[in-house]
Amino acid sequence: MYLWIDKENESKPFGDWENAYVFSINRKSYSTIFTNITDIWYRMDRLKIDSVYEDLFIIGISVFALDKRIDRRKSKDCWTREINVSIPVLEYDVWKYTTSKWEDILSFLTGDKWHIEFRKSNIVYSNRENPNRKHLNINGCDSVCLFSGGLDSLCGAIKLLEEGKSPCLIGHNEYPKLRKKQMDFRKTFQEIYINQKVDFLSFTANSRAPINCFGEQLKGSENTSRGRSLLFLCAALSIAGILGKDTPVYIPENGFIGLNVSLTRSRKGTCSTRTTHPHFLREFNKVLNMVGIENSIINFFAFNTKREIVNQVKDTDAFKSCYPYTISCSHPCLARYNKLGMNEYPINCGYCYPCLIRKSSVLDVEKDKLYSFSGESFDFLMENEDNEKGSDLRAVLSSIYRYNHMEDKDLKRYIISVGRLTPDEIEKFMDVYKKTMNDLLQLFTSDPRMKEYLGL
Repeated sequence: MYLWIDKENESKPFGDWENAYVFSINRKSYSTIFTNITDIWYRMDRLKIDSVYEDLFIIGISVFALDKRIDRRKSKDCWTREINVSIPVLEYDVWKYTTSKWEDILSFLTGDKWHIEFRKSNIVYSNRENPNRKHLNINGCDSVCLFSGGLDSLCGAIKLLEEGKSPCLIGHNEYPKLRKKQMDFRKTFQEIYINQKVDFLSFTANSRAPINCFGEQLKGSENTSRGRSLLFLCAALSIAGILGKDTPVYIPENGFIGLNVSLTRSRKGTCSTRTTHPHFLREFNKVLNMVGIENSIINFFAFNTKREIVNQVKDTDAFKSCYPYTISCSHPCLARYNKLGMNEYPINCGYCYPCLIRKSSVLDVEKDKLYSFSGESFDFLMENEDNEKGSDLRAVLSSIYRYNHMEDKDLKRYIISVGRLTPDEIEKFMDVYKKTMNDLLQLFTSDPRMKEYLGL
């Protein structure tokens, strides 16, 4: 499939791209890709940002839109898509040498076959003529940290603050009630760490169906959205670039989720994020170095379990105040449609894969109260034995059973299959995997019936 990214109505597809579907990125007219990140740059007193950072963001939001709008079900194997895309960049002479590296990175990230073409652009997307009176002052921040409002990101922010840093937290404004939680967390941080600077910025990003030269819309959409996390990184890097060329970007996520091992053979590991896998971070940092971006991407939780992350900060006032209200769930708006009602969402459902991992991570702290369901219980398993609601629980239990009958050599092979790792990383991830499985075992086997079900 051929896709064309059009920035500010600069040029129409030509040559091999003549019949391509067009994604438009326009600030002043109808657009199929839209974001408010330019308003953030503008309020930070940037009439325009450095061109290489603008290019990076355009690449990131283009990948996000394509990944969201191209239906995997239409591919031959109902998964692997072949994506040909032409992307406009200001610094063409810099980016043209990175195409093969991008193709490898994106193939690893989304599980698709990517063919990237960069073309020269003269349109500055971030350009503004006059200063903004609504000044956004984040001077004093010395780092940027992705902040979803989940448990890992909460622990990451607290870790930075405990180390004396002053982070600027970056989030995605998906819905108002989540943004309110994120703003409340930031307020709590500032009240506790009064001698440090802490800010929170959120941006929006979305896409509509692209149109080709015949006026036909690309039908369908995709819900796996693996490219979404790349967009967050590119947005964070644009803010870091404004703060300073050496300002680091932190992406806090536990090693078990970062490794992204599929729970069962029938589940594809590419359904969830690979953005924190060491191979991705290593290769992405190489691309940044190739184009002269010195801001590095760091995951300081890469070799920690979620339980270990929690235990690092669980005694802090910030954690005690905030953690019950964090959202780790894959569908936190579920409360809209159950007895809890509109007033309670977003909350954790209690039975999806991220929720089950979350529950195993807080075994050493006061029990969470806000869950829609007791998704780890034997009763829940029996009630949902054959339906979709119980699918994640069945998959997790299956992975535990497999782990209990697995030798170290098989586990090593299993971990290597996910992505390229150094020998040291393999050993560390084996440790992370074992500890996480044991945490899950502790969660489930508190019920003798579940213990019997697992054959223990």
